[in-house]
Amino acid sequence: MEIFNDANRPVYVAVDENDSVMGYAFCIKKKQPFSTNMVPFDSLFIDDLCVDQNIRGKHVGQKIFEHVKEEAKKMGCYEVTLNVWEGNDIARRFYEKMGMVPKETQMEFILK
Repeated sequence: MEIFNDANRPVYVAVDENDSVMGYAFCIKKKQPFSTNMVPFDSLFIDDLCVDQNIRGKHVGQKIFEHVKEEAKKMGCYEVTLNVWEGNDIARRFYEKMGMVPKETQMEFILK
């Protein structure tokens, strides 16, 4: 697949001793900011981080997140970012436990 050949879209996979997938993180390296009045920098965006529901609570997500941070540093990134859906309190608490803080809030108005 094309995504696995793109250095700006790294995928990190956690496997057990039998090479069974326990979890993964799909990431995208982005140029920031989108504004022309700020100093540019690189950011590693976690597009999707998932852990097999049968092994949640065993720190696999934490290990994946820590690995993503290490890789982002190696890539010269200034930050690691992600989006959390409003109402997904479990994910939000997990990321806050990992040291993440809100950066911005995106709002919507549904047109009917």
